[in-house]
Amino acid sequence: MANGLQIGEDVFVPTSILNKQVQSPSAFHRSQVLGLEGRSARIDVGGGDTELVATSKCQRNIGIGIIAIGDLASESVLIDPLFKSVLQFARLLSSDDFVFFHRLRSVAELAAIWKLYHANYSHVLIVGHGNGSAMKFAVDGWVSSWDLANVIDVDGVEEKCFLNLSCELGKAAYGKWFSELAACNSFIAPFHSVHGAVASHFAQSFLIYHLLHGETRKVAFRHARHGVAGATSFRMWRHGAMIMDG
Repeated sequence: MANGLQIGEDVFVPTSILNKQVQSPSAFHRSQVLGLEGRSARIDVGGGDTELVATSKCQRNIGIGIIAIGDLASESVLIDPLFKSVLQFARLLSSDDFVFFHRLRSVAELAAIWKLYHANYSHVLIVGHGNGSAMKFAVDGWVSSWDLANVIDVDGVEEKCFLNLSCELGKAAYGKWFSELAACNSFIAPFHSVHGAVASHFAQSFLIYHLLHGETRKVAFRHARHGVAGATSFRMWRHGAMIMDG
């Protein structure tokens, strides 16, 4: 959702909600805000035509960053397959210009990558291992969310939606504190241990509802959770408060 839109701003709108069929290499149509009418924005859809769309369906930036954090032991059987499944789905959803992916094994690598590319991301998907209070890095061992604060909260960083598919990181010991980082608009993660296939299914469902259909993060979270098989619980945190549990 793009709050406080101004006339002349560029926005991304899901092509699925437009009345006119537009040619786009991805699931999004990039256009300029021509006018504002209440909670709707009038955008150019080509050929001299315009449409009125809800501002809640507009995004200022679309960039999907997918980060695999390796632990050496399970990379070939879990982390790589999950990383690849989410990556290939993201490439179906959007053109390669808006999909960024990285494999790493240390906090130092994460810091270097984040400093260079964070401005490209609106949504960040993380694949790795969690224990409820920390993520495992092959080089650094278990790292808490506060240990990552100086890495993630760099100068000029904008808020992003984080979806971490690592086990148990939806618990308060990790999720609450991560959601308080300046870079985090919302943080979603499983509360329990999660099977890799279920994690992939949830991530894909959330992205479909949120980006392809233009639902808000909360509504997309609820729909994704209800549509995923199994009893795995996911939680959504925002600025230190749990706002969704399911």
